[in-house]
Amino acid sequence: MKISKKGFLKILPILLIVLVGVCFLVVQEILAHSPKAAEWYAIHIFPIVSLPAVFLSSLFPISLTEFALIAGLMTLPLFFAWFIFRAVCSKKKGKFFYRTVLIVAITFSLLTGSFSLMHGINYSRKPLDETLDIVPAVRSKEELAEVMRWLIAAISEEQNNLSIDEAGCTMLLTDMNQTLADGSAALDLASNRFPVLAGNDALPKPVVLSHYWSYTGIVGMYFPFFGEANINIDVPVYSIPMSICHELAHIRGIAREQDANLAAFIACISSDRADFRYSGYIFALGYIAGDLAAADLETYLELMETIPETVWKDWQSDGEYWSQFVGPVKEVSSQVNDTYLKANNQDEGIVSYSMVSGQIIEYYFKNEDGAIE
Repeated sequence: MKISKKGFLKILPILLIVLVGVCFLVVQEILAHSPKAAEWYAIHIFPIVSLPAVFLSSLFPISLTEFALIAGLMTLPLFFAWFIFRAVCSKKKGKFFYRTVLIVAITFSLLTGSFSLMHGINYSRKPLDETLDIVPAVRSKEELAEVMRWLIAAISEEQNNLSIDEAGCTMLLTDMNQTLADGSAALDLASNRFPVLAGNDALPKPVVLSHYWSYTGIVGMYFPFFGEANINIDVPVYSIPMSICHELAHIRGIAREQDANLAAFIACISSDRADFRYSGYIFALGYIAGDLAAADLETYLELMETIPETVWKDWQSDGEYWSQFVGPVKEVSSQVNDTYLKANNQDEGIVSYSMVSGQIIEYYFKNEDGAIE
């Protein structure tokens, strides 16, 4: 079919707009093979590009992501009904179709552009463990036991500064709003020692429908289009500081999940709040204990007997909490997340969340060795 010059000039704007959107995706893919360029972007450009969105979203105490999602679900059926009505009743169907395609093209380019600039490119930067010189290495079972002793000692010390509820579980030092607000301060303290963790401060948002969100198995989400960190506040509270720092790490340009976990761990144990430090240490203990159990079951069992009772209560409450959400929704959510991560060059998918174990071990030997002596 031959297209006239007039017809070509009419569709040219649409083609150019789509091309811009495609270019963002291509650049993101190119940078996947150029970590140095992506690192330069993450350190020098990303904080500037993301600042307006992060600043504006932090002005609102509610989750804009949650509000937009609920509003979208409520209005989507009405929008489709209106669209079908206009498509059928329009006297100038060609013009209506053209405008529809133009709007779709603009939306596509805006979404791909904002995602790439606000998050996608950061997936290609240098891995955090390389930047911090704590790349996982082969460690002996004696060394694994040493790391586990360090974590248990640190947890026991932090427990002296924390209160427990009637069920024997750890409580936060402040109300939820103040806990959320103190997340950036934890990362700021960590950045004094590790400058790569510096970045824009942000106010993480509590998700009102957190209990229903738990059916997806999600404890936090960074929404790049708003530059917003969203936190599930229905979960056992001891784990919330880690979730806060994890999502704030994304806001500071750390995209990979294992890197965000490492950044959150360092931020939590660097915090001036005992509940943040406890959250970081107990998070790490779960992974290191599993490594030691596989390497030396006898020593693992001996050390497990030295863990404070409150930790067992927290672990029990965590297990009981998540057992009520097992089902198809969580399975679908995990599969979607796995696909998303692999599409962004995290070949391990959701397994990447648990890859922090070796990094924590190396962090100890490079930065905390001797802490339990």
